[in-house]
Amino acid sequence: MNRLNCKVSCQHDHQVTRSKIIPLFPAKSKKIPEELPKEAPNLESSALMRYIQDIGLPQIFEALPDPRQQSRCIYSMSSLSMWAFYTCAFRQGSKNAMQTSIESIATSDNKKGFLHLLYIEEGQKTVPHSSVVDDALSRIDCMKFSDALLDIFDRLIERKFFYYNQEALLPYNTFQIGADGFWTHHYTEPHSSDEQGTNICPYCLPRVHNRGKPNQFTTWVHVMVTFVLICGGGLTFPLHVYPLKAGQVKEDQSDADLKEECELAAAHIVLPMIRKWYPKLSLTFLGDSLYANQQFVRLCEELKIDYIIVLKEGSQKNLHKRCNRLAQIEFYQQNYTAKETRKRGKETIIKKAAWFNTAEMGECFTNVLRFEESVIKEDGALETIYKGAWICSKKIFHNNCFKRAKQGRSRWDHEDVHNTLKNRGYDIKHDIARVNPNLLMVWKMMMFIAFFITELFMCTVIAQGLQKTRSCMKFARDMLQQFIERSWAAISLSPILVKPRVQFRFNFSP
Repeated sequence: MNRLNCKVSCQHDHQVTRSKIIPLFPAKSKKIPEELPKEAPNLESSALMRYIQDIGLPQIFEALPDPRQQSRCIYSMSSLSMWAFYTCAFRQGSKNAMQTSIESIATSDNKKGFLHLLYIEEGQKTVPHSSVVDDALSRIDCMKFSDALLDIFDRLIERKFFYYNQEALLPYNTFQIGADGFWTHHYTEPHSSDEQGTNICPYCLPRVHNRGKPNQFTTWVHVMVTFVLICGGGLTFPLHVYPLKAGQVKEDQSDADLKEECELAAAHIVLPMIRKWYPKLSLTFLGDSLYANQQFVRLCEELKIDYIIVLKEGSQKNLHKRCNRLAQIEFYQQNYTAKETRKRGKETIIKKAAWFNTAEMGECFTNVLRFEESVIKEDGALETIYKGAWICSKKIFHNNCFKRAKQGRSRWDHEDVHNTLKNRGYDIKHDIARVNPNLLMVWKMMMFIAFFITELFMCTVIAQGLQKTRSCMKFARDMLQQFIERSWAAISLSPILVKPRVQFRFNFSP
């Protein structure tokens, strides 16, 4: 079943059934004042709270399966999922840090703000403990939370988010997808084992060192491959996270080879699923050199996914030889090359491109683009800034060669997702649920959900106005402090929470 009833072009309307929005002020809640005090300011905590409601995240979590015995449940699965989400969104780094912050709330009125934040029903006066959150989330397959990323994407398409912001988000009139794998954990001992001490974690990929020697030993790694939406202006949003399982890849290979095999294996599994979910969206895969092979090109052709893939000098040697021979012919030099120069202050930027359409690559054909950018400095010295090549699904001409090169280079932007998750408060390498493999992956997926939502929120005009000069990490942590230090009465008077309808405006300029 398709996730969306999409029309042929990504610019056109998409029809999706909208879920009912949970009100911030339930019927039994405090009455909304008819007139706001003039001094009531918009708080960043209030703005985030309203945006979470607007995007419909509570409903997405509400749709999760709940295998618990309902008669014994105090908190809904949605509320407990929101607890985990805010732990990540507020960049606490661990659930223990979040629990400590909650326990520091001094008054019942301040705690009421947290109850509203988690959409906990009226009459309940306590915030759930982290152990309650873990117990509930551990019962749900972690991939359900990876699906939540696509649910968010569905809601953005439904609201024509990309249509109204096409120039900024889809400058090439296609949804660009990138993939990157990374290690989240490295273990020297099994972190989840049976009574005999055998590793039972399905996500632990064994790494055998010094095989066949007296000092042979085994370590284990967790590898996740992230498929991201690469938008204009350096914006990236995670679409799907795929954790590799033992048995899917070879054990006896170098770390670099393992990472590449994980990425290729995940791509051959996930891309067909994405195409099945979105059969009529225009998709373009931006990949590094490991995808420059016949098998992957044929996969893209079968799925009708365009591609722009890095072509390194040492790979596809026969393809390079054919292009080199053509590059020596005067006819090619005159008709299949382009040059562009522009001034940048006292320097001159020179861009050169050469292309070879319908080039044979084994048993398939592709199009090769070579690109070089250099600068003539003020003293006359010539310096090469960038030199590279790509294989492309679409043919290259004079009027699109430089645009295609720029599109290919935008692939670099998606690598910042993992840098943020590792180094800017999310702490994705933290062993947040060591002995329960599924729960560990649930928390990792929640970090990607928090990244997606907060990236969107930080593009809103109101968030940018409230953030001022603070870093994103400090801004996130300050929002949590507001819920701890301010009463719900003060937070709830923010105009953005009181207004019955709010339209968020976006600014995507750097």
